[in-house]
Amino acid sequence: MPHATDDGPNYLSRVLRHIPSEIVMVYITVDGVLRASYDPTVWADRQVLIRLLWIITGALTLLTPLWLFRVMRVRRAARLIISTLSVPVWLFALGGPFALYRWYQPAFGAVVLPLYTLLVPIVSRSD
Repeated sequence: MPHATDDGPNYLSRVLRHIPSEIVMVYITVDGVLRASYDPTVWADRQVLIRLLWIITGALTLLTPLWLFRVMRVRRAARLIISTLSVPVWLFALGGPFALYRWYQPAFGAVVLPLYTLLVPIVSRSD
Protein backbone atom coordinates (compact mmCIF):
# COMPACT_ATOMS: atom_id res chain seq x y z
CA MET A 1 0.00 0.00 0.00
CA PRO A 2 1.47 3.39 -0.94
CA HIS A 3 2.21 5.79 1.86
CA ALA A 4 0.79 9.28 2.14
CA THR A 5 2.76 12.05 0.51
CA ASP A 6 2.42 15.77 0.16
CA ASP A 7 0.79 15.12 -3.24
CA GLY A 8 -2.34 13.63 -1.62
CA PRO A 9 -4.22 16.89 -1.03
CA ASN A 10 -3.03 18.19 -4.40
CA TYR A 11 -4.43 15.10 -6.15
CA LEU A 12 -7.72 15.37 -4.27
CA SER A 13 -8.04 19.08 -5.04
CA ARG A 14 -7.41 18.38 -8.74
CA VAL A 15 -10.15 15.73 -8.74
CA LEU A 16 -12.65 17.92 -6.90
CA ARG A 17 -11.88 20.98 -9.03
CA HIS A 18 -13.19 19.21 -12.14
CA ILE A 19 -16.53 18.08 -10.70
CA PRO A 20 -19.24 20.47 -11.90
CA SER A 21 -21.25 19.97 -8.71
CA GLU A 22 -23.65 22.89 -9.26
CA ILE A 23 -24.53 21.61 -12.73
CA VAL A 24 -25.00 18.03 -11.49
CA MET A 25 -27.19 19.33 -8.64
CA VAL A 26 -29.41 21.21 -11.11
CA TYR A 27 -29.74 18.07 -13.23
CA ILE A 28 -30.68 15.91 -10.23
CA THR A 29 -33.34 18.43 -9.21
CA VAL A 30 -34.85 18.76 -12.70
CA ASP A 31 -34.65 14.99 -13.24
CA GLY A 32 -36.62 14.43 -10.03
CA VAL A 33 -39.31 16.91 -11.03
CA LEU A 34 -39.66 15.44 -14.52
CA ARG A 35 -39.76 11.84 -13.31
CA ALA A 36 -42.48 12.80 -10.83
CA SER A 37 -44.44 14.43 -13.66
CA TYR A 38 -44.06 11.76 -16.35
CA ASP A 39 -44.60 8.05 -15.85
CA PRO A 40 -41.82 6.12 -17.63
CA THR A 41 -44.01 3.01 -17.70
CA VAL A 42 -46.47 4.81 -20.01
CA TRP A 43 -45.05 4.85 -23.56
CA ALA A 44 -46.10 8.44 -24.44
CA ASP A 45 -44.84 9.80 -21.10
CA ARG A 46 -41.58 7.87 -21.52
CA GLN A 47 -40.97 9.43 -24.95
CA VAL A 48 -41.57 12.94 -23.59
CA LEU A 49 -39.38 12.22 -20.56
CA ILE A 50 -36.52 10.95 -22.73
CA ARG A 51 -36.66 14.04 -24.95
CA LEU A 52 -36.81 16.43 -22.00
CA LEU A 53 -33.95 14.75 -20.16
CA TRP A 54 -31.76 14.85 -23.28
CA ILE A 55 -32.58 18.53 -23.76
CA ILE A 56 -31.67 19.24 -20.13
CA THR A 57 -28.48 17.16 -20.46
CA GLY A 58 -27.42 19.05 -23.58
CA ALA A 59 -28.34 22.44 -22.18
CA LEU A 60 -26.45 21.86 -18.92
CA THR A 61 -23.43 20.50 -20.74
CA LEU A 62 -23.32 23.62 -22.92
CA LEU A 63 -23.99 25.85 -19.93
CA THR A 64 -21.12 24.37 -17.89
CA PRO A 65 -18.20 26.31 -19.45
CA LEU A 66 -20.25 29.53 -19.33
CA TRP A 67 -21.09 28.96 -15.67
CA LEU A 68 -17.49 28.19 -14.81
CA PHE A 69 -16.12 31.14 -16.76
CA ARG A 70 -18.62 33.81 -15.70
CA VAL A 71 -19.64 32.74 -12.20
CA MET A 72 -16.72 30.67 -10.90
CA ARG A 73 -14.14 32.77 -12.79
CA VAL A 74 -12.32 29.76 -14.23
CA ARG A 75 -9.93 30.94 -16.93
CA ARG A 76 -7.87 27.86 -17.73
CA ALA A 77 -9.18 26.33 -20.98
CA ALA A 78 -8.17 22.80 -19.98
CA ARG A 79 -10.22 23.01 -16.80
CA LEU A 80 -13.23 24.34 -18.71
CA ILE A 81 -12.99 21.48 -21.19
CA ILE A 82 -12.45 18.73 -18.60
CA SER A 83 -15.26 20.01 -16.40
CA THR A 84 -17.60 20.22 -19.38
CA LEU A 85 -16.76 16.63 -20.36
CA SER A 86 -17.41 15.65 -16.75
CA VAL A 87 -21.11 16.54 -17.01
CA PRO A 88 -22.16 13.66 -19.31
CA VAL A 89 -19.83 11.30 -17.43
CA TRP A 90 -21.48 12.15 -14.12
CA LEU A 91 -24.96 11.97 -15.61
CA PHE A 92 -24.14 8.60 -17.13
CA ALA A 93 -23.00 7.38 -13.71
CA LEU A 94 -26.18 8.71 -12.09
CA GLY A 95 -28.37 7.20 -14.79
CA GLY A 96 -29.60 10.41 -16.38
CA PRO A 97 -31.46 9.95 -19.66
CA PHE A 98 -29.36 6.84 -20.30
CA ALA A 99 -31.27 4.93 -17.58
CA LEU A 100 -34.42 5.03 -19.72
CA TYR A 101 -32.84 2.75 -22.33
CA ARG A 102 -32.89 -1.03 -22.03
CA TRP A 103 -29.15 -1.36 -22.67
CA TYR A 104 -28.18 0.81 -19.70
CA GLN A 105 -26.96 -0.94 -16.57
CA PRO A 106 -25.97 0.98 -13.40
CA ALA A 107 -22.75 -1.03 -13.36
CA PHE A 108 -21.65 0.86 -16.49
CA GLY A 109 -21.64 4.14 -14.59
CA ALA A 110 -20.01 2.45 -11.60
CA VAL A 111 -17.10 1.58 -13.88
CA VAL A 112 -16.91 4.72 -16.04
CA LEU A 113 -16.97 7.32 -13.25
CA PRO A 114 -14.03 6.03 -11.19
CA LEU A 115 -11.96 5.50 -14.33
CA TYR A 116 -12.72 9.04 -15.49
CA THR A 117 -12.00 10.40 -12.00
CA LEU A 118 -8.68 8.56 -11.99
CA LEU A 119 -7.77 9.90 -15.43
CA VAL A 120 -8.64 13.58 -14.83
CA PRO A 121 -5.80 14.48 -12.44
CA ILE A 122 -3.32 12.67 -14.69
CA VAL A 123 -4.20 14.77 -17.73
CA SER A 124 -4.81 18.05 -15.90
CA ARG A 125 -1.94 20.28 -14.97
CA SER A 126 -1.56 21.16 -11.32
CA ASP A 127 -1.58 24.80 -10.31
